[in-house]
This record gives sequence, structure tokens and C-alpha cells, in this order.
Amino acid sequence: MRALVILAIVIIPAAAQGPLVRLINPTRPASRDFQIGDRFEILITGDANQPVSVRTAMHGRIDWGPVIGRTDASGRWSTTGQFEKADFGGWSEVWTVGGKLANPAIYFSVDAPCVKGGPASAMQSGPNMVLTCETAAGRQTFATPSDTEPFRTPDGRLVLGRISNMTAEQYHADIMQYLITSQANGVASGQHGDEAGALIMKVIGVNALSDDEARNVVAIVRAAFDKPDFIPPAARNPSETLRLLRSLADSTGRESLRQEIAQTMAYLHTQ
Repeated sequence: MRALVILAIVIIPAAAQGPLVRLINPTRPASRDFQIGDRFEILITGDANQPVSVRTAMHGRIDWGPVIGRTDASGRWSTTGQFEKADFGGWSEVWTVGGKLANPAIYFSVDAPCVKGGPASAMQSGPNMVLTCETAAGRQTFATPSDTEPFRTPDGRLVLGRISNMTAEQYHADIMQYLITSQANGVASGQHGDEAGALIMKVIGVNALSDDEARNVVAIVRAAFDKPDFIPPAARNPSETLRLLRSLADSTGRESLRQEIAQTMAYLHTQ
């Protein structure tokens, strides 16, 4: 995905019910997915003058992006680009606008431009695929990137591939990311006390979480404070964790989750 051009969109009304996102295929408007060579356009509407970020996932790797732009005075933001051969495979994008998730979360694939009905062969190993087929430019082979290969995000940043010799900090961040985004509620993260909240803040950065992910975080921090004897003295003050929980409460519109967060904050104050 080449570096993208940021445009101001002025014809779409701002959404009062929360930020919205649309992914459009200008090359083949009737298609729900994309092929290599297709252009794409992302349109966001929300409140005016709010920061925009995106969490991008490709084949199990996640990039929790920084702020990449801001909505204009009318609450609009847009970016465009074109998919390249290196983008072959499945993608997801979760956009955050002003600390709130933009709906919906986007899932799509970038397919090979194979000639319909032409000869093709494919091999798959786990999530990785190699496809050879006839295209308008001749016979070509397409492969999803391995864990060690980089990929580009919608704003054009290069995300480095996974490394085998992780530092302890990188290893803990990788585990925490899995616990946040999976269904493994309450599983020990290896971090105790406020260390867990601080690490979660570092992993997700400016990006909002879904309600299910926020509940995962609540379970993680509760588990981190459940055994006071294991908490290092420097991590007993839950300042970072409380800041994290306040941010989660502000970003959700679900009252039951807010109550759950409030109960967890009260629990931390008693520890």
C-alpha cells in the first residue's frame, strides 16, 4: 500500500450517533472486496476537529497506529490509496475518532486479479497461501506475507515483521495484545499491579477498544491486583490503571460496561 493522500470530504453529513467509517472501491464500485491494483477510499464522519487513528491487522499481526489526521470543521476526514501485490491477503481495520470507535469494524480481502475461469493452483499452510494463476499481464504467483515480512498500514507506515529474539518487554507486550483481543478473559498476563495497566496503555496507544475488549482489560487488571503479595512496591499505586479505566469508561456507550468499570475502580481503591 503506497503512502496515501489525505483529502477533506465536505458532502457527507456528520453522524450524531458516533463516528462512522466507509471503505469504498472506486475501481469496481459494485465489489465488496478488492483486487491487487484496485484503488480504495476511506471516508470518516464524526465530530469536528478530532484525532483519527487506525488499528490494522493482517494475518494475525496488529499495528496500533498513532494519530494520523484530524477531522475537519465539518467532522470529515478521508484518505485514498491503491492495493499492491504485497497487500495480497485478509485485512481488518478498526478506526478511532476522538477516542471512540468508528463503526463498523472493517474486514476485507485483497485478492489476486486472476482471469475468471483460467488455470490456477493454490497451496495453503495455516494462514499463509500461495496462489498461481493467469492474469491479464500473464501467469503470476501471489503469496500472503509471512510473520517476518513487513506490511503497510492505510496511512502508508511500514510495520516491521515479527522477530524471533524478542526482548522481555516485547514478549510481554505480545502476550498482552493477545489477551486484550482474544476471549482469554482473566488469564494472567505476567504483569502485576499497575504494571499491567501501564503496559495496556502502551500497547493500545490512542486507539479505542470494543466493549468485549474493554471487558477483557477489566478482567486483566483485576487479576493483576488479586494477589497483593506478588505486586512490586512501585506497582501498588494503581494510577496508570485508573487512568486506563477512566478512558475505557469515556469511550463506551454501554451503561453495563461503565458500571463494571466503576466497580473495578472502586475495587482498586481498596487494595
